Amino acid sequence: MATSTLQRPTIDELDRPVTTRIGRLARRLRHAFDESLEPYGLTGVQMGLLSRLQRADGLVQADLGRRMAIEPATLTGILQRLEREGWLRRSCDPDNRRLQRVWLTDKAREAVPALEREQSRHRRRALAGLNAAELAQLEQLLDRIEVNLG
Repeated sequence: MATSTLQRPTIDELDRPVTTRIGRLARRLRHAFDESLEPYGLTGVQMGLLSRLQRADGLVQADLGRRMAIEPATLTGILQRLEREGWLRRSCDPDNRRLQRVWLTDKAREAVPALEREQSRHRRRALAGLNAAELAQLEQLLDRIEVNLG
């Protein structure tokens, strides 16, 4: 049997459970992506909001939060910052004044293609060395875990 050239990092016994490793990996992925977005003054979460609005501009704020699994209070803070920095604008829904709709500004529309290229580079780096079958299997496993958590 051939030996693998993949070298695993040394993992403490407390860090070995899969759920712990997924959490640690999520933090590392987020940190690396945030670092790549520093020149834009954005974080990965903020870029994700802009990207989602690029595909469906004018979403209701609460729907945006649900789609991205962001708590309402946290989302409000993120949106306020992005609005202050000129990335988006919010307005009341004309048919239901209790709803806030979120819209991209021209600044954001112009920047999103470059941001998405940065995201693509980040993904390629993180997934380097995995073939299509491995990626498909990983996606299936992650889907099952997500379903388990509801």
